[in-house]
This record gives sequence, structure tokens and C-alpha cells, in this order.
Amino acid sequence: MSNELYKTQIYKSIFGRKIRNKRNIRNVSIQQLAEDSGVSVNHINNIELGKSHPSAGLFHAICNALHIDATTFFKEVMEEVELLILEEE
Repeated sequence: MSNELYKTQIYKSIFGRKIRNKRNIRNVSIQQLAEDSGVSVNHINNIELGKSHPSAGLFHAICNALHIDATTFFKEVMEEVELLILEEE
């Protein structure tokens, strides 16, 4: 697996896990998040499982639905990705 592909896999996994954590902390069901974001439950589930990544518009819709700051959330994800990659090198 190439280094960039590996980084992408890590990013999607961490991103999805953090979305699920934020959703659970705010006690929002996956059905409600899907409705509030304008996508299917399956799409949100795939994002949370790290199987897919949302478009920029959907990312902002998810952040709005969860009442989280998109910039702060993205920074948190990227910091965690970088730490994990550094630990594995």
C-alpha cells in the first residue's frame, strides 16, 4: 500500500470515528443525523465506518447538524492523523 493511500485510510477511519463520537455525545441517532444532513443512513454509516468521506458540503451539513465547528473538528482530525502516522514511523 502506498504511503498516500495509507494516510487516506487512516484519515477516513479517524474522521468517521470522531463523527460517530460527536453524534453519540450529543445523543443524536444516525437516522436523525442523516435526515438533518440530507443523506441516507447508509451514507452516514459508511462515513462513520471509514468506508467513505463526505463532500465539503456534506461535511459542513454534518457539522451544522451536530453543532460543531467545522474548522476545529478538521484540525482535531488532522492532528490525530499526524500523531498516529508519526507513532508508526
